[in-house]
Amino acid sequence: MARQSIEDIRKIELIDAALAVIAEEGHDAATTQKIAARAGISAGIVHHYFGDKVSLLQASMRAIRKPVARAYIENLAAQGLTATAGRPALEACLEAHLSPTILTVRRAAAWLQFTARVAYVPGYARVHALVRNRQVAALTRAVRPLVPHQGDAVRMGIRLAVALDGYWMECATREGGLTAKEARLAIDALLSDSVW
Repeated sequence: MARQSIEDIRKIELIDAALAVIAEEGHDAATTQKIAARAGISAGIVHHYFGDKVSLLQASMRAIRKPVARAYIENLAAQGLTATAGRPALEACLEAHLSPTILTVRRAAAWLQFTARVAYVPGYARVHALVRNRQVAALTRAVRPLVPHQGDAVRMGIRLAVALDGYWMECATREGGLTAKEARLAIDALLSDSVW
């Protein structure tokens, strides 16, 4: 495993600090000074590594969903899958989105804070579109052999993506958080109507 540079470590610390502030206090509370203080470094470091707060926040938004993509790849590998289509691939994708180590209240709350601003912040809209397009593509590929028509696969991929985002939102807003088990039961009910 390659050693991380000081720059990479500082960037990760700043992103983690930004996500903590956003999840706990809200997007508007995420000032450069507060993020830097949370990371235990000077505010000038934010500008040194990211240029400005906007770039840091966009990097933070991307970082929220990176564990989902990483877990999906790991889940496929753990099952020895080389194909990303079919029920095992769909299971790997759903598990990546709903794993209790990934679907945490903190991560979901930060994602909700960003997505609430997608209509108003072009940078957030770009990140959201990229995440959504990759998510829908993975889900569509996975369900394609499970449904009779190509159009059905696309529609099911979109339905699943919207449902997963809904469960993430519910996790962020429901007292005590939505459990991964509850979300998975609801997804299975959705799939039983047309796929399982």
